Amino acid sequence: MELQVKNDSGDVVGTIEACDHVWAAPSNDSLLHQAVVAQLANRRSGTHSSMRRSESRYSSAKLRSQKGSGRARQGSRSSMLRGNSVAHGPQPRSHRQRLPKKMRRHALRIALADKVREDRLTVIDSISIDTPRTRYVKDLVDNLGLSGSALVVIGEPNPAVVKSAGNLENVSVLPAPQLNPLEATSTRHLLITQEAVKIIDSLWGEGGTP
Repeated sequence: MELQVKNDSGDVVGTIEACDHVWAAPSNDSLLHQAVVAQLANRRSGTHSSMRRSESRYSSAKLRSQKGSGRARQGSRSSMLRGNSVAHGPQPRSHRQRLPKKMRRHALRIALADKVREDRLTVIDSISIDTPRTRYVKDLVDNLGLSGSALVVIGEPNPAVVKSAGNLENVSVLPAPQLNPLEATSTRHLLITQEAVKIIDSLWGEGGTP
């Protein structure tokens, strides 16, 4: 398939041939949802913890008489007392969800194809700045009419581009090899350079990795 290529002024300057295996992948919401949930789960630290009953300090002396008070029997390490343990509280554990590599990569293809179908993918000829310039990235987003959040996908890591977008609340930058289903779906627009399109096709296209 062919994708339109624009310059930093928002004018169409040509087209680029893109791999149908990536940019025209059939929609599969269940697989995409599974991949995003797994990625979010794998980011969790799982270190939340509460004091167990056996870890609480207590005295063997009775708090009150067993009978006669009209109140329930209660020990000094009861979970109902302030500062004591938590009944069925959280304990450190792993939230990790395993997702096969083929499913994860296919979910990325689906996310990219969905952006094409929703007309939320913009291909730009190049982003060439040697020093951080926040104004350049802001004008670029405005000229292309990208309202809302935007993810700028570049070919190779470029600290100048990353720093230029650092002060913009709704703009983030990511090199093409680090693109993943979560980042592709969590932003409203994708702004991709021609170089990044070629890298994506080489990595996840028909001739790339399965």
